[in-house]
Amino acid sequence: MVPGFPPLCLPPIGLPLLQCPAAAPPPPSSEPPPGAVTPTKVRYDPRRIVVSFRRRTLRNAIDAAFAHANVRLERRLTKIGLYAVRTPDGKRDAALASLRREKSVNRVQREVLVDALDTTPNDPEWPDQWGLRTAGFPRAWDVTRGSKNVVVAVLDTGVDGSHPELRGALVPGRDIVNGDYYPADDNGHGTAVAGVIAARGNNSIGLAGACWACLVMPVKVLGKDGTGTTADVAAGIIWAVDNGARVINLSLGAPGTDDALSEAIDYAASKDVVIVAAAGNSSSTSPFYPAADSAVIGVAASNPEDQLYSWSNHGAWVQVAAPGCNDALWLRGGYVSMCGTSAAAPLVAGLAALVRSARPTATAQETVKAVYQAVDQVSAEVRRGRINAGAAVAGPGTSHTGTVHRIARTVRGRLGGRVRSRSHEVAVGAGQLVAVLRFSGAHRLSLLLYRPHRRVIRITGRSPLTLRQRVAPGSLALVVKGAGARAAYRLTLSYGAP
Repeated sequence: MVPGFPPLCLPPIGLPLLQCPAAAPPPPSSEPPPGAVTPTKVRYDPRRIVVSFRRRTLRNAIDAAFAHANVRLERRLTKIGLYAVRTPDGKRDAALASLRREKSVNRVQREVLVDALDTTPNDPEWPDQWGLRTAGFPRAWDVTRGSKNVVVAVLDTGVDGSHPELRGALVPGRDIVNGDYYPADDNGHGTAVAGVIAARGNNSIGLAGACWACLVMPVKVLGKDGTGTTADVAAGIIWAVDNGARVINLSLGAPGTDDALSEAIDYAASKDVVIVAAAGNSSSTSPFYPAADSAVIGVAASNPEDQLYSWSNHGAWVQVAAPGCNDALWLRGGYVSMCGTSAAAPLVAGLAALVRSARPTATAQETVKAVYQAVDQVSAEVRRGRINAGAAVAGPGTSHTGTVHRIARTVRGRLGGRVRSRSHEVAVGAGQLVAVLRFSGAHRLSLLLYRPHRRVIRITGRSPLTLRQRVAPGSLALVVKGAGARAAYRLTLSYGAP
């Protein structure tokens, strides 16, 4: 809890939000921000060793020593006679002992880790913003603090544009609920989300957001009670896309979806927009939409120990985790401490905006790939891991822990009467194919995947059906089957490199 900040009391997404009182920002702290303090203890890389050999040691003797120690040469510093090698996980100490027994070895040392002196904002509440530090935002800010060319649409209860921390941060928005162009916030939730994304950092007041210079597009799709409809959310997505949003944040959702929401998300994805959504707060593994949509970055909420909060939804349908309790803005210049996947998702939206700021020509697919490739491992309750903003903005070089999917094809069809099945052919590259079948009318349908002349897999059940299968390059067919009942369906195919 942030001293002087009231809590933001959030029930599960989709239910009315509890109003909390506003509070003035506390006085500036005289203590140095934690991000400005350099380490006082030596830290060592758990897998790397530096080795030097005695003079006139032959190359084959060096190779033999490395083979005996089960290490791989990574870098040769010939001008100073050093070799940097990598060991398998958990084998560093054994490799050290093996190399020390070699008569040809002069010295063996563990590699020391060094730290960049990360960007540290002067906002007085920065010392309490553990989420941004845990997710590596200070290192990302060494590269970029954002760009006014990147607009993040906040589809929510509106945004209080008069808040000092959002001065100059808003572009014109839309109120879908009331049918006008004045998306004022009459609840507080949208303002809190906007603050996590883009509160102006380093301005000596309050707190810092994820993307200091990015712009926010407020689109009101939820009413005063914090609820709305999928049709309004779909209309908001389309409006945001058509008016220049490059990232969309959806800190909202429900345990079901429909064609309006799915179609709007596909529209945004087809227009090169990154979509981020909260995974929900009901401790459930059941898919929650739109976070579970294959074209969306679904976000769970992690704690300071890099475990998921007990209330966070989780499962293979959730793509990443992000810190789930963050300082945020409130109505009439106030501040709150906000906990929920509603608070985690805007950190990921802010990160996507930073990536697109640092790489202006990056596509949405490339932006999502950068986020997915640069994660730190947490529990197996999300598909990839917890975001690492510094690594994502820095670019290639971090480990790839998952598959980045892109929409390959969306088709629609109907079954009924004599038409008991329909086949859809598609050409794919190597990787993982994901096919999502949504339908209405029939209680149960089947989805089958065929390679030429043989069936690979079949699943049967209620809508939606999700089929995942690693495939080789070539042609395949997906067949939708019914038992004579009339049904209208929509089949979305996506795939990505392994």
